[in-house]
Amino acid sequence: MSAIVGTGVLGFGIIADLHVRSELRQARSTLQITRVHLALTVGKLSSVESTLGKTTSQRDTLQVELTTTSQELAMEKASLSTTQASLSDANKSLASQGVDIAKLNTCLGGVERALNQIAVGNNSGAVASISGVSSSCQSLQAGTGGAVYPFDFPDPDVIRVGSVYYGYATNSAAGNVQLIQSSDLIHWTVDGDALSHLASWAHSGYTWAPGVFEFNGTFVLYYAVVDGTTGKECISVAIAADPQGPFVDNSTAPLECQLDLGGSIDPSPFLDASGTPYLVWKSQGTTGQPSAIWSAQLTADGTGLAGSAAQMLVRPSQSWEGGVVEGPSMLLWSGRYYLFYSANNWDSANYAIGVATCQGPIGPCSKPLTHALLGSQEGMAGPGGPSLFADQDGQLWIAFHAYLPTAVGYPNSRLLFLRRLAFADSVPVVQPTN
Repeated sequence: MSAIVGTGVLGFGIIADLHVRSELRQARSTLQITRVHLALTVGKLSSVESTLGKTTSQRDTLQVELTTTSQELAMEKASLSTTQASLSDANKSLASQGVDIAKLNTCLGGVERALNQIAVGNNSGAVASISGVSSSCQSLQAGTGGAVYPFDFPDPDVIRVGSVYYGYATNSAAGNVQLIQSSDLIHWTVDGDALSHLASWAHSGYTWAPGVFEFNGTFVLYYAVVDGTTGKECISVAIAADPQGPFVDNSTAPLECQLDLGGSIDPSPFLDASGTPYLVWKSQGTTGQPSAIWSAQLTADGTGLAGSAAQMLVRPSQSWEGGVVEGPSMLLWSGRYYLFYSANNWDSANYAIGVATCQGPIGPCSKPLTHALLGSQEGMAGPGGPSLFADQDGQLWIAFHAYLPTAVGYPNSRLLFLRRLAFADSVPVVQPTN
């Protein structure tokens, strides 16, 4: 009995041991599976942490970019606001200048038509085109310090005949001597070419600085032109019964040509206190010989020089003159003789107008100022080519050309300016514009 019991206990023990061993194997298998899962989880966690790190970095980068973009956007908005304000101002200005734009179109259209007419040789058509738009072009010159004619008009000479004023000038786009007229010194119309034909000895295309006066019922025009034989600049003369011409030059040789002094240019006639005619002009100068201004008596008909020798009036002697004197104009006023002249480089803003006082029509002359009478200033640059005349009321005027300050030097235009002239202690003073 006891053997049977012992055998049963042993069997139960073996069975229990087998069961435990089975559970242990299952536990070990589960543990192994858990370890595998844990390794996979750890790997996934590491990947997630890496991804999270990259995402955080990208987030930080995006935040920086967003901040920068926001700043740039703010700047763009500010710039846009400024641009809008500027655009608004421009629109207001454009609206206020609507009339000027229309006048500009009219002016440019007329000038283009005139150039087309010149190209086909129709000078009368060109004159008509320019005259038709002159007022529109002139209105665009408002505020230019007194310019009264909107086209190129160098070396002007203005005279009065009755109630009409005539202006003559160096050739420009076409013709030999430009001619314009006015009844009020404000509005000018184009008459055309005062000198349609040159003398046979003269070379066409090079005519400068006309000077005109009325003498014994005849109008006499002096001008500078190139001598076709010598190639030097010389002075010639033409006459007409009317200030509008046509002036006729029947000369067979120059009136004056100082070949040993480089040639003669810039003639200007005047009458002395007794009514005797004289002519002043410039000698060009040569190497070692500066330019100078001369005076000589004319013959009784004004078409030649009298027998007496020409007298030199002035040479460049002051620093502002830049070694050049030219473009003379003699004035007899209140019993005194005044010689107005240009000096320095005509192609620059340094060009200016000076004055000398003279004891008589052939000098001697001296300079009362150590500076220019009229130089560059607001609204104009490089004034020169003075011409003196009196209006119907006896008011004395000085006509001259000048560049606009923003367009100095060839090929820019030299416009016609007019200023009143007064005297202080017998020295002329150019009055400012009103």
